This record gives sequence, structure tokens and C-alpha cells, in this order.
Amino acid sequence: MRVQHGYSDLLRGLTHYLSRGQLLLLSACLSLGLVLLGNSALSQPNSIEAVSETAPTNAAVYHFKVGDLKAMVVSDGTLSFPANFFVPKADPNAVTSVLTDHFLSTEDVFAHVNALYIETDEHQVLIDTGSGDAFGPTAGHLLKNLQAAGVAVTDIDTVILTHAHPDHIGGILDADGQLRLPNAQFYISQAEADFWTADTVELPKSLLDEETKAGLIATAKGTMMAIRDRTTLFTMGDEVIPHIQAVDSAGHTPGQASYLITSGEESLLATGDVFFSDPLNLENPDWEVAFDGDPEQGVIARRNLLETVTAERRLLLVPHMPFPGLGHVRPQADAYGWEPIVWRFTV
Repeated sequence: MRVQHGYSDLLRGLTHYLSRGQLLLLSACLSLGLVLLGNSALSQPNSIEAVSETAPTNAAVYHFKVGDLKAMVVSDGTLSFPANFFVPKADPNAVTSVLTDHFLSTEDVFAHVNALYIETDEHQVLIDTGSGDAFGPTAGHLLKNLQAAGVAVTDIDTVILTHAHPDHIGGILDADGQLRLPNAQFYISQAEADFWTADTVELPKSLLDEETKAGLIATAKGTMMAIRDRTTLFTMGDEVIPHIQAVDSAGHTPGQASYLITSGEESLLATGDVFFSDPLNLENPDWEVAFDGDPEQGVIARRNLLETVTAERRLLLVPHMPFPGLGHVRPQADAYGWEPIVWRFTV
């Protein structure tokens, strides 16, 4: 499946949910489908079967603590896209082999969408907002799952964004362009905001097709403009709010930030999209990723972060690793491997 056909395939898949006119709106929630999935599983009917409301479900929230801070990983759902679309320059035989070794589908990359909720002495914080409405029934469940855990949308006063891709900012606006989190102040890096809101935005190094890139730009620009009056900008290394420091992770996007969350002797790094998949990005960190705005810089950023967190034995929250996305990276030969946390039933 070739990257240049991603946009047309996606439109065919989304006709079950949205009209073409709606897809052209700048609202983030209605333009999400233009971006992340390209040749996505939205065009594969078996991957988006609706789950019965009476069917049993597994956990959508994981409670834990960072020092004295209460925290939860909250699921927004899952996404799926063809493996050869995700790493288009990798040897297909090598991709098939590594996925087979991990007992994973050799056709589709299955990605969770995990968001982080934190309570400090002063703030109720959400890091990223999930996908919103336009990915069909498999995603867009973040706010519902927060509410089920006892956190109302009106309780959130602080939203800190890693970057302006639609699976991270899609939950900001509803289908009418209204704020889903009406009491929140938003935080994003100066470099990220400047890039997406410039008069001219281009992604010349992206491996995505031109129409998908145009949709990505429209989503980011429209959403950033919609919240500009309640957005605080920061530079890398700043303390965004007490306990949360911005860490430069540019590459996936020009101003992507990770966040080092510290309380007492404990800390956690919320990574953003530096890596997505254990076999495809950790065991093969040099494989370029289609979703990286600058794939070569994405490889450099990934290598740098992986070297740092393994040396520090840093606990990570990774948005697209299997729920709850908490774990450590370990050295493995000349690459890396993923060690998920041991699940705890008490906090």
C-alpha cells in the first residue's frame, strides 16, 4: 500500500462517519481523519467493529503515584494502520520478521492512545487530550473514561500538550468547534506553536502525501488558533507548572516536548511521540517513521532520548505503547527493548 494513496483511502473509510464537507472544516475534531491514519485501518472494516455497550471491558484507567502526586494513565482507545505505511523505507521482510517474533500482526501496527492525568497541590493536569471524534469507535474515549474515574471535564484546569498532532489535540474541540475542557489553560512550546501558526507551513521532509500533510497543517493551525487566547507558551527547559519541566524532544514535530514530572525522590518522563512500537522503534530505532515531520531528525531524537533514559533508568509514560504505557527502556544488543511496569492493584 503506497503512502500517496493514503488520503483517498482514508476518505473512503470515513464516509461511514463524516461527509466530505465536514472533512474540510478546520475543526480539529473533524479533520483528524485527514492525518494520522493515511492508509489506515479505518478503510479496513474488521478493525473498527463497534463494541457492544453490554460487552465486558478491561481497565481504561491505571492509578499510580509519582512521589506525593496522584496520577492516572487514562485510555483514549486504540488506533491501527498498515505496518508498511508506518515504516515505509524499512525492508518489508525485516518488518514482517520482527513483528512475527513478537507474536504481532504482520499487516497492522496496533497502537494505544494513552493520556496522563496528574493532581498537584494547585492543579488538575491533563497531558494531551486524545483523538476526539473522527477515528471511529476505537478511539476518542478519554473524557468519558476520565469521568468514569471521577474527574469531570470542568475539573481540568491545566492541559499541557506534547505536540500538535491530531491524536494529541483532537480532544480539545467538539464537532461544533467548542472547547470540551472549558476551564483549562493550555500550554505548548513556543517552537511548536510558532511552526503551526506561521503564515506558511510546509513539511518538505515528511513521508506523507501532500493532501494528508495539508490536512495535518489545517488541524494544527485551526486548533492552535482556537485556543490562542488561553494558551501559555514556554521554551525547552522551563518549568511549565510546579513539578513539570519541559524537555526538548523535537524531531517528530519541530517543537515536540517531553515532560519530566518530579515529586520528592521520584520522577516520570512523559515522552510524547519519540517512539511508538517496541519491535519497530526500539529494536530498530533507525527505521524512519512516516508520521515524523522530519524522519531523519526523528531518528536522532529517538536515539538521544533512548540513550539518556536507559542511562538514567528513567520511568516513562509512552502515549502509544500498550496500556498503561508505563515502563522502562533497557539496552538490547546495539538497540533497545521495552520493560513494562509490574501491574499494581493498590496505590
